[in-house]
Amino acid sequence: MPLFTIEEPQPKLNPPIQNWREDMPENHEPQLIPPRLRCLTTLSDIFLEVPLYSTEISWGGMIFSGILSSVLAIGMSVSGFAIQAGHDGYGMIVVGLGGAFVLFSIALLAFKMFLVQPRDQPIRLNRKRQKIYIFEYKRTFFPWLKWPVTIRSYNWADVRGEIRYSSDRYNMGFQLFGSVCEPGTNKVVTRFLIAKERSSQEMLCQIWSYLSVYMQHDSVTADPVETGRPDDWCPRKADRWPDDMERESTTAP
Repeated sequence: MPLFTIEEPQPKLNPPIQNWREDMPENHEPQLIPPRLRCLTTLSDIFLEVPLYSTEISWGGMIFSGILSSVLAIGMSVSGFAIQAGHDGYGMIVVGLGGAFVLFSIALLAFKMFLVQPRDQPIRLNRKRQKIYIFEYKRTFFPWLKWPVTIRSYNWADVRGEIRYSSDRYNMGFQLFGSVCEPGTNKVVTRFLIAKERSSQEMLCQIWSYLSVYMQHDSVTADPVETGRPDDWCPRKADRWPDDMERESTTAP
């Protein structure tokens, strides 16, 4: 039997997040990490807004994919008619038009992701109401349908912080999640993404510290690492909040 044993840290919440790396201090506790944000939209005595930028997509790649798929779709439909000429039936025309429909759908998806999908999805924290509001744009793989917006709000006291590591090819890196628990328990009801970093979780710890310090009514500074909106995340910001949610999330009770 070894004289000394080192216990590996274990996740506190149930169920634990997949690929868990670290639990953040509870949001009402003193925060030992210096608070800092990567991006900041609004800071006031009532509410704080930070953007969750969508970084898993190559926006230039979307335009290239859309153009390439459109060209291939046109070529496939023309080829179907050309090959069918001089033959009985409509087999090659059907094949050509079917392939063109699939390729045009891919092109529409790519163009819609570039031109329609918001590049940032705001997260608001109202320290007068002690609530957090999450704006989420739900992308689907059906480009001809309207993509819905989901807005959720939770009591800040029920939110815990967890860091996980994603090995997904298009979304690789560390991710900070807010895990909403049943009041007074470690039982997770739902989770939402707060921020993500490619190579280090230190920035995520600083972000969690900043949000917690702000909601504890302590003073924080408006000195994010990055200022403004990066040029490659134009042209479209998130949709407007509904009027009732806009009013609630930006005012005191």
